[in-house]
Amino acid sequence: RFAVGGERFMGIGMPKPVTLKGGEVVISDGVKLVAVYPYRDSDDSKITERTRSALIIACGVPGISEERLRLAVEESLNLITKFCGGRKLLLP
Repeated sequence: RFAVGGERFMGIGMPKPVTLKGGEVVISDGVKLVAVYPYRDSDDSKITERTRSALIIACGVPGISEERLRLAVEESLNLITKFCGGRKLLLP
């Protein structure tokens, strides 16, 4: 969705939240902003040792096929389960 002017966003590693101007492409969980696309993830949604579930989002750009994105997601899931454990579910 597009950000509404005045929304606050706390990115991973940022010393303080920034106030968005409005119109930025963002990803929201319905309550909080999860990311400002395509470059900054939220401190609220970062993965830590206590994380028990995660969502991998693949966002494409011109020139990169959907098949290549799917392969990248599958490889990410394989590496995460190999080194971190758990189980994976690949959605269509």
